Amino acid sequence: MPPWGCALLIGTFIASMIAITLVQYTLTDVLPILAMVETPAAAITVSNHDEPASKDEKEGLLETGTEITLVHQKPITSSIRGTIRHLVSEAGKFSRWRGFRYQMMYALALGWTSSLLEAFFPRFPPVSSIFIAAISGAATANLHAAWTHKVISTPSDVSFWSRIPSRKEWKVLALPAAVAATMPYVSLFLSLGFVSWFGIAEDANHSNFANFNGGQWASFILRCVAVLAISVACTLFLCMPAVVTQIRVEASILPENQDVIVPFDRTFGGKVVPKVLGGTGCVSFMDAWRSFNWEARRRLIKLYIKGFMCIAALAFVVVHVLAFEVFAIMGPEVGKLLAEAHRQGTF
Repeated sequence: MPPWGCALLIGTFIASMIAITLVQYTLTDVLPILAMVETPAAAITVSNHDEPASKDEKEGLLETGTEITLVHQKPITSSIRGTIRHLVSEAGKFSRWRGFRYQMMYALALGWTSSLLEAFFPRFPPVSSIFIAAISGAATANLHAAWTHKVISTPSDVSFWSRIPSRKEWKVLALPAAVAATMPYVSLFLSLGFVSWFGIAEDANHSNFANFNGGQWASFILRCVAVLAISVACTLFLCMPAVVTQIRVEASILPENQDVIVPFDRTFGGKVVPKVLGGTGCVSFMDAWRSFNWEARRRLIKLYIKGFMCIAALAFVVVHVLAFEVFAIMGPEVGKLLAEAHRQGTF
């Protein structure tokens, strides 16, 4: 391959990875966080009757009065395009990636904390992994809250350090952060446990698939489907509630002087009493999930599915672009390279 071809492929690969990362951040971080905190607004329309022409009609008007209609508006986060249009109109064209710098800082802090703990704690998977994830998540809970506040709040000149909650609020944030950090590991180990229980790994490592009969193939496929269904169930009933709870608890402690970029009920349906009225000023761990109704849950799941499909489609295009560049640069040499790799047993 000529040097200019290598440079072209490397440049395309780097640009593609940057594009996929930015798109993924928008679709799997920014938009879902907004969907987790949005409270669909209701519009009130008031309609007056026409001016009556006679006295009798005036008397009838006193009985009927003004007609008030309550209309539930469509949530902003019900569609990807609608949400992005709303963000751009409220916060500018770069609002698709709002909070990206905060997310990078949180990810670095979380990774550094996890690496430090792994050096001190003995390895007893899965117990050690879950324990380290819980401590790391709790230790960096305030940084995650600062990221959430940056994503959901309207544009302002509040600095990064000013967004980090105080130490007193860490007591509220620690438990949701620890649970959200451990649930992916719990789901992973549950899925791996069923893989071992169903004997899928043993069949895949030691069996010759070419010698499988129809019944063995049916059994293997059904077991794989069962593990896939268990993994999806763990994601829906363990990981998603934990993430939603963490985000909504963090949103509940957003300072009163900062507005939210989407409609947001700070009282969480009357479950939160402000501090000025003698309340806690934040939603409890259980109420954070319970106040997230089924309509909002369906909307969030649809958003995740749409985001996954968009990212998968983008990755599909990138792979084909890179393959086209390889064939365009190397020409017939690609066939010889593939044949040699196949002859050597590379694939």
